[in-house]
Amino acid sequence: MRLISCTIENFGKLNNVTYDFSGECNTICEDNGWGKSTLASFIRVMFYGFKNESKKKLADKERNRYMPWQKGVYGGEIIFKVNDVVYSLRRVFGKKQADDEFLLVRKDTNMECNDFSSDIGDELFKIDAQSFERTVFIGQNDCVTTTTDSINAKIGNLADNTDDINNFETAVARLTAELNNITSTRVTGSIAKRKSKITQLTAQINNYAEIDKTIDEQTKIRDELCEKRENLKASKEKLQEQQKVLSVKKDVQAMKEKYQLLLKECNNKKNIFEHMKEYFNGTIPEKNEIIKQIEIFDDAGKLSGRLAHVDEQDKRRFEELQKIYGQGVPDNAVLDEYQGLAVRLDEFRNLCSKNRLSEDEQKKLNQLKKRFAEGVPDEDIGIIHDRWIAARNKQNSLAGKEIKLEIVRENENTKLAKAKEYKNNSVTGIVAGVILAVIGGILSFKVMVAGITLIIAGIFIGGLSGRIGSVKKKQHDETFRNISAESAERLKAMESELEADRKSIADTQDIVRGFCEKYGIAYNMDNMEWELSKLRHDIEDYRELKVREAQQNDSGIHEEISLLESRIRNFLRSFICMDDISNYSLAIEKIKRDTADFIRINNELLKQESYSRQYEKQIDGITQFLKSYVKDYSDEDSVGEMLRRLDKKLDEYYRAKSEYENAVSAKNDFEAGTDISLLAAGEDEDDKVSLEDIAADMSQTDIMIENYSEQIAQCNRQLENLQIQAEECENFRQELNELESVQENEIKKERLLKLTKQIMEDSKQSFTAKYMEPVMAGFRKYFKILAGYEPDTFSMDADTKLTVMEQNMPRDIGYLSAGKQDLVGICMRMALVEAMYKEEKPFLIFDDPFVNLDDNNIKGAMKLLDEIAKDYQVIYFTCSESRIYN
Repeated sequence: MRLISCTIENFGKLNNVTYDFSGECNTICEDNGWGKSTLASFIRVMFYGFKNESKKKLADKERNRYMPWQKGVYGGEIIFKVNDVVYSLRRVFGKKQADDEFLLVRKDTNMECNDFSSDIGDELFKIDAQSFERTVFIGQNDCVTTTTDSINAKIGNLADNTDDINNFETAVARLTAELNNITSTRVTGSIAKRKSKITQLTAQINNYAEIDKTIDEQTKIRDELCEKRENLKASKEKLQEQQKVLSVKKDVQAMKEKYQLLLKECNNKKNIFEHMKEYFNGTIPEKNEIIKQIEIFDDAGKLSGRLAHVDEQDKRRFEELQKIYGQGVPDNAVLDEYQGLAVRLDEFRNLCSKNRLSEDEQKKLNQLKKRFAEGVPDEDIGIIHDRWIAARNKQNSLAGKEIKLEIVRENENTKLAKAKEYKNNSVTGIVAGVILAVIGGILSFKVMVAGITLIIAGIFIGGLSGRIGSVKKKQHDETFRNISAESAERLKAMESELEADRKSIADTQDIVRGFCEKYGIAYNMDNMEWELSKLRHDIEDYRELKVREAQQNDSGIHEEISLLESRIRNFLRSFICMDDISNYSLAIEKIKRDTADFIRINNELLKQESYSRQYEKQIDGITQFLKSYVKDYSDEDSVGEMLRRLDKKLDEYYRAKSEYENAVSAKNDFEAGTDISLLAAGEDEDDKVSLEDIAADMSQTDIMIENYSEQIAQCNRQLENLQIQAEECENFRQELNELESVQENEIKKERLLKLTKQIMEDSKQSFTAKYMEPVMAGFRKYFKILAGYEPDTFSMDADTKLTVMEQNMPRDIGYLSAGKQDLVGICMRMALVEAMYKEEKPFLIFDDPFVNLDDNNIKGAMKLLDEIAKDYQVIYFTCSESRIYN
């Protein structure tokens, strides 16, 4: 298999890159950062897709790392040849694998084909992506390799049916994981955990050995306590019968005491009620009558608060205003009308004063009339301003454009000088031809055929070199002429642009200068914006002064002012002295205030008179009401205080009456429901003592019954706990039986798993041992080419793992230096590739794998590349000329 070319549209930092793989060993030597590793990864990704697609973090995904820096289509094309058929492989990558596009075309038909699927890498190389990177793809600082199931399958010619060997590691890993889960040799294994649990359950069951005996003993104690408690309850029932008999006698005594209390309470309430009746004058008022009189008194109090509202100052002012308004008070509407006339008069006066031009304003207006005799340049100002701004911007950019022109001219001259240089490489060929011809001439004296052959070869090489040199010289001259023409055209375009800017600036200056002369503006390109702004202000002043001049000469306004003054003065003479009037609006405002004061004070005086009459009438009515109901009424007391006292006494009267009536009702109810004759019997002292003794005995019996009940409850709780423990013991026995059964099965399973794993490992070693020697032979061959000596200290086991003898002990190659590890890894990779591919050879990618080798080994590396290139196509990347393959 061979790569023919690749085209990268966008991949990482690379875009629009095309590379042809024409030779056996294609060396790509570029500086660090050029994108060599990116190009190598592009080839791998085109066949195998991206790594780490399942990673959660975007930064860990290879797809995101090679996302195009400059956006655009993410992907490219690779043209390759396999089995004498040329294919075009195209991939376009999306943000995720589901968005990727895959296209395979046969170049001989230019038709899409299904010879390979999107898993083309696995189908072409017969190995997975991980195995590809451990063999065919050799990365920088990643030379050390190990075999995989896929590599083993390919070496063993099982690439078309690799399920068994490819799944070996997976199967062994699953067996190992299962053994680790159930092993008896680890505390984390289920067998060891279950063994500990079985021991614990056994101990717990032994702790419950005496539980049944304890339950029987506790049940017997509880039954004895229940019997004692029942005996006490029977004794208590007898005491309760005795207590009922004695209680009847006690109830009679209690009823007698209650009747005596009712008689006493009834007599007390009657005395209080009779005392409360003596306050009234024979008749008891209604509650609502008193409330009504209190409300009248409150209203009278409010009226009394208003009586002193008019002070002496208001009275004196009222007397003064009566003299002015003897013929009547002016209406508010009339005052508002004349107030409006006064305001209008002031507006006319202000307008005349405002529009009156001063001497300076009149002089300025005359000047502006002359200046704008031909018209006001409103639109011209904007046009002149825009042209001036454009010209100023071009003027400011002239210096930069001139500097840029000089820089471009210098760059073009340097470029032309470099392009003009021509190195005739054909001289070497001509000299070589001459030397061959001379050597042939000398040799022809001894061996004529060989000499003539060298002479002809020398003449041919010299002639061919001269012809090639002539053709290259013509091509160089043609290229130089094209570059010179392009340079001249570029400079001419820049000079034309500068000349156009200068002409535009000059034309604008002429136009602006003419405008300034027409309207008397000082021409100054650096201060033009200020001058145009002043011109706009002059236009505004001109228009304002013209309007004021027209209003100033309006004769109708002066006639209106005279009529208004006459009308207002005739109205004011009736209410105010005209000699003191300087402001008609203020005078009318004063009349309005005087009128408002006159009306206000007059209304207050009328109210005072009305309030006084109402107050006296209300107080007289309340006094008569009090005299009719209060027995000992006194004029010295306050009317309000007497009303509230009467209200309080009425409440006390009704409360005393209600309490007396309730006491009589309670006595009558008791007499109606009780045989009074029974209450005449005396009290038996013996009955009293017997009842107290019975109560004490019953109390003591209750205490004993409660104590027995608590002991019985405690026994029941202990029995419940014991029963729970007995149930737990039974559960432990069942769990122990189940665990012992499972433990027996898992011990058998552990033994079978160990045996299965051992058989599988023995089978794999038998399988891999068959090709161990061919791989080791390939390793020796490539090691001797690269290092220059036999790898006698290296050995390989059945897992194709290399070790090296150091200090009489086999050591892992990881203990070697970085350079030695890379050397061993490269040779091991080539040995594996040689063993894997017997017929169709794959291309090999070397991404600068010799970076850690010393100078001696670098020479061997070049020999190795020379040897590999005989059978394989090599794509070799490096950043150092010292490691270039020639």
